[in-house]
Amino acid sequence: MDTRLKRDYIGGHSLELLRSGEQFFAENVRLINEAKRYIHFQTYIVDEDQTGLRVIDALIRAAERGVRIYLLLDAFGTKYLSGGLIKRIESSGILFRFFSPVFIKKGFQLSLRLHHKVLLVDGEAAIIGGMNYADRYHGTPQKKEWLDFAVLMKGPECVHVNSILRRHWNKTFISRQERAHETASQIKTYEENIRLRVLENNWYRNKIEILRSYRHAFKHAHLRMIILASYFLPGRLERKLLRQASTRGVDIKIVLTAESDAPMFKRATRFLYEYILRNNITIYEYLPANLHAKVAAVDGKWCTIGSYNLNHISDYGSIEMNVGVTDTAFTRKFEDLLSEIIRNDCRQITFEEYLRRRTWYSQLRGWMSYQMIRLFMRIMAQMTSRKKKPSN
Repeated sequence: MDTRLKRDYIGGHSLELLRSGEQFFAENVRLINEAKRYIHFQTYIVDEDQTGLRVIDALIRAAERGVRIYLLLDAFGTKYLSGGLIKRIESSGILFRFFSPVFIKKGFQLSLRLHHKVLLVDGEAAIIGGMNYADRYHGTPQKKEWLDFAVLMKGPECVHVNSILRRHWNKTFISRQERAHETASQIKTYEENIRLRVLENNWYRNKIEILRSYRHAFKHAHLRMIILASYFLPGRLERKLLRQASTRGVDIKIVLTAESDAPMFKRATRFLYEYILRNNITIYEYLPANLHAKVAAVDGKWCTIGSYNLNHISDYGSIEMNVGVTDTAFTRKFEDLLSEIIRNDCRQITFEEYLRRRTWYSQLRGWMSYQMIRLFMRIMAQMTSRKKKPSN
């Protein structure tokens, strides 16, 4: 990281890495149970299954003991909640609404999706990551959980998180009684003194902080880079920066999922394998379950964890939040964990293996998937941009 960017990262934080599975959901419930004043909970998906209901039940219990709760769920990601559960949530006293319809008729415009996953309690502690609230992220004795990560953060940046979540909640059409008014200005610092920054991507508000942090890391990497990417389809500039880093001698490892819940996206990603491998970048595929993580670690000095995917859907179509960290001890420990996952749970895709597996039919399907997704992302970029008012 250069000196200018380091000044943007703030010290005084406590930071704990969370991994999908019981650890993550138990920590969410613990924080909710300890809440005293208010909770902001904003996420893309809450399924009406055992895991989702466990968190909803904890929120209802908190509301019943007088905690003010703002629950904001994406209208597309959480479109299958039953009327009975919605009624139960609202009758408990939770302030609840869905974030934005998929399509805005006025102006013929697509709406951004609320893709970040954030729990903020009393303005003092926040969980920020990539996991949705559903059984597939928790796992069962018979089926391993989808791999993903989050962080539990305490310290000064909770003030910034509070302002972001309050802004998303306080839309102009809600009543005065429903508006969030809590501020988080008296935040203590912690002895760990971890330097970090909460980063946003929100195309509608001209915020592309996460994308810029990735570009900066790719441009300035010296030794090594590990990227775990669930829906990997980087733009041309990002691919160029990765190629240039590899040419400089940076050891780049990209971990992708072997099997995906989005087959077309996976085919489009595999279409890029030849480009990646020809540029001496190593590809691994994660085997035990779906890989849903969106994280990176560079040179043991910087890492990023959150909801942002390296593709233009996250750039143009979603509201995202990541935590960027410049603490060496935290980053190296995280880097060691990612390396362990590569050793124990992944297979390397060699160029020779790729050529053996490639057929004209697979290439055609990959090319078509790649072009269709690129076209969709171009259309989305146009339809989600803020429309300028005509001049008089």
